[in-house]
Amino acid sequence: MKTLFTLIYSWFLIVCTYFCMWVISDYLLDNSIIAFLFFPFALRVGILIHSARRYWSAVYLAEYSILLLLIFSYPENNYFSIVILSLLSLPIVWKFQQYYVGSEFRRLLLQLGLIIGLSGLNSLFIFTEPFYFTFLISFSAGVLLIPACYLISSFLFGTRWLPLTAALVRKPVILRSKHIFIYIILFTLNILIQTTLPESFNRFALFYLSIPIILLAFQYGWQGALLGTLLNSIALMGTAHSFSNSEITDLLLTLSAQTITGIFLGLGIQHQRDLNYSLSRELAKNKYLTRQLINAEEAIRKDISRELHDEIGQNITAIRTQANILKRISDSVPQERVANIIEQLSLNIYDTMKGLLNRMRPRLLDDLDLPQAIQNLFTELDLTSHGITVEFNWQNQEQINLDHVLEITLYRLCQESLTNIVKYSQATYVSIQLVINENITLVIQDNGIGFDKTVIADTGFGIRGMQERVSMLGGEFTLASVMQQQNIGEQGTTVRITLPRV
Repeated sequence: MKTLFTLIYSWFLIVCTYFCMWVISDYLLDNSIIAFLFFPFALRVGILIHSARRYWSAVYLAEYSILLLLIFSYPENNYFSIVILSLLSLPIVWKFQQYYVGSEFRRLLLQLGLIIGLSGLNSLFIFTEPFYFTFLISFSAGVLLIPACYLISSFLFGTRWLPLTAALVRKPVILRSKHIFIYIILFTLNILIQTTLPESFNRFALFYLSIPIILLAFQYGWQGALLGTLLNSIALMGTAHSFSNSEITDLLLTLSAQTITGIFLGLGIQHQRDLNYSLSRELAKNKYLTRQLINAEEAIRKDISRELHDEIGQNITAIRTQANILKRISDSVPQERVANIIEQLSLNIYDTMKGLLNRMRPRLLDDLDLPQAIQNLFTELDLTSHGITVEFNWQNQEQINLDHVLEITLYRLCQESLTNIVKYSQATYVSIQLVINENITLVIQDNGIGFDKTVIADTGFGIRGMQERVSMLGGEFTLASVMQQQNIGEQGTTVRITLPRV
């Protein structure tokens, strides 16, 4: 019973729409038979390929109802060819629907192929008009209405609709007035262009009409381009001055050209937009994985540091204890000297291990904030004894809290840069500037002897590691160095790093 009511309602709706399409077509073409191959043909095909086969009977009953009405109204016309074409298209559409799956681009290409095939079939069975004219009639209506049926079908059946619950009933209906206003303005402009444009500017009419198609395609993809072509088509047909064959041919060519161009332009824009969205998602995923990798790396460093500190520290303490015992119980001077050497070597091993562990996993970041941890590097690296003066400028006016990954990264970058300065630069002055706002900017500059960047690019594993760490977080790493012998102004090296805050 439910299916029966659906068929009845569908038949009534299609009959009304079909008749309106035929009236418009007959008005434009002034031929009641050829009019069936214009909008009514495209409407039937568009509904068939986007509906279940159990409802096809309602579509054909609606078409034959209109045919019977016209046969009784205009008995002098022969509609036999229209009936034959309608029946011949049935197996074609039936077979077509089996392959009508996949992406939007594939579906639109299949629609284009179907439109070309059925338009050619219509042209072969109509002998009262030239082949090209009949083909153009069916083709122009097909490229205009069949994608429109696809758009409506995607909206109705491809959108996830929420059930109307008590909570939703209380919510007010929100109309997208902005979009409606844009459509009204564009439609009004189309009508004004067609009605008020001087004849000397008629050649530029298509250029003016392409503007809304481009705007809507850029904003909404191929769906927006199709809506733009529909608005233009209504404006073109509503303001047509005459209906001679040449005028109708120009109109049909215009409709076909703007529809195909608009849809494929919209598809290209939408494809690029989807590609950008996919790339942004992959970039966000890579950033997340990078942060997880850095966290895992720091966790491993922390575990190794703790294990080494506990195990090696205990063994070194035991060695020192045994050396002290040996000194006390030994009466021989050589043995006491050996015990002192053993104790001193154990102290050296402990100090070296402590320095390595501190570089591997600085515990300062667990106890101090980032500015204090960076300033502590000046003491650890003993910059004062190397004759290096440091100027540290920290700017965080909005008091933004950085996540742990960024703090570790910034600390490592400062640590590696200062270590390189102490070892190689022979600098006497270092400036560190760290600015935190929308992005994070770290600039480290010295007045050292500089270096050849081409040589460092092949051998500088420390700098390469800094570049890789910055790149993994989506940042930018810039290195500039002026060597002492170049004599072109101030010498030294500048490292500029920019990191995204999020």
